Amino acid sequence: MVGIGRTPPATGPMRGDVHYIDFPDLGGHVIKGPHPAVVVRTDRLAKSTTVIVAPMTSSPRSAPEKPRYLVPVAAREAGLPRDGFVKCDQLATFPTVLLGPKLGRLNPEAVSRVDDALRFVLGL
Repeated sequence: MVGIGRTPPATGPMRGDVHYIDFPDLGGHVIKGPHPAVVVRTDRLAKSTTVIVAPMTSSPRSAPEKPRYLVPVAAREAGLPRDGFVKCDQLATFPTVLLGPKLGRLNPEAVSRVDDALRFVLGL
C-alpha cells in the first residue's frame, strides 16, 4: 500500500533474481555470450537504471576443489532447469533495459552463499 509517509514498492529487478543476459566479448577469460545472471545489487537501488549481476555457468573449471568465488546452485534452489554455478569473481554492471527475461530466483540459502563469496571477492 502506498500513502503519505510510506515508501512506494520497489520496481525493477530484485536481489537474487536470475535473468538472461548477453555478455559482450571483452577478451580474456571472462564469460561471454548469453548466460543466466544473478542480480547482486541491493534492493534499495531497485529504481536504478543499472543493475549489478554475477554471471552463471553450468560448466565450472575442472579443478578438484572449487574456488570460494564459484558458488554452486542447485536447479531447485533457483527455479532453473539445471544446476549451475554463480561466478562471483566476474561482476558486471548493465543498464536494466539490457536484462533478458527473468528465469528464476535464488532461495535465501543460495543468496547467503553468494553473499559469502562476494565478501571474499571484494574483501569485505
